[in-house]
Amino acid sequence: MSVAGHLGIETREYDRQILTFIPFYAEILDAAAGALAALDRPARTLVDLGTGTGALAARCVKRLPAVRVVGIDSDAAMLGLAKKRLGARLTPVVANFESAPMPPCDVLTASFSLHHVPAAEAKRAIFARAFAALRPGGMLVDADCLTNADLRLQARDHEEWRRHLAASHGRAGATKFLGAWAVEDTYFSLDLETALLRGAGFAVDVVWRRGAFAVVAAVKPRRRARR
Repeated sequence: MSVAGHLGIETREYDRQILTFIPFYAEILDAAAGALAALDRPARTLVDLGTGTGALAARCVKRLPAVRVVGIDSDAAMLGLAKKRLGARLTPVVANFESAPMPPCDVLTASFSLHHVPAAEAKRAIFARAFAALRPGGMLVDADCLTNADLRLQARDHEEWRRHLAASHGRAGATKFLGAWAVEDTYFSLDLETALLRGAGFAVDVVWRRGAFAVVAAVKPRRRARR
């Protein structure tokens, strides 16, 4: 299913409608791009997993003026919108990022795409491939729904998300969307997500968090010099 089909909207409406679906959406993407300030050298290649319309990639390009973007997405129509947004800076790859090759790169990004990975083992494999693709000192930025481990806090955040949806789609619409996404998506806890990243070898920081959403910056350490 296409991303637009998953959300029940037309592709051309995605950038407008996603604001009604995800609380703090623009703030989340700004925080994800802002994490790139931690890079200690110019980035040449950025690989974006689940590029969509290129909203995050466009923010990253503004911060990394020399970077080229490899956008991997199984939805060709969405990549078409990303190409209009990014122009010659984007090399679109129509493929499932769970299995598509990740070229050597300085930055890997993923915004609201990794929750389509249904199992911890599959996500662990993605993080291992990402670690191998990144050059030492490179960074993976992961922006997604990453829940609290405590069930009461999960319930609080879920209700806040419901209120955000209801403001545009009504209470019944909010219930419909959240019910459908709960079946189709897998929301890992922030604790589990960061543990999987550390298990792959990354040094991990949480650079933004609010409610059920977080932005994680994971750096591939440089090799220590031999004595």
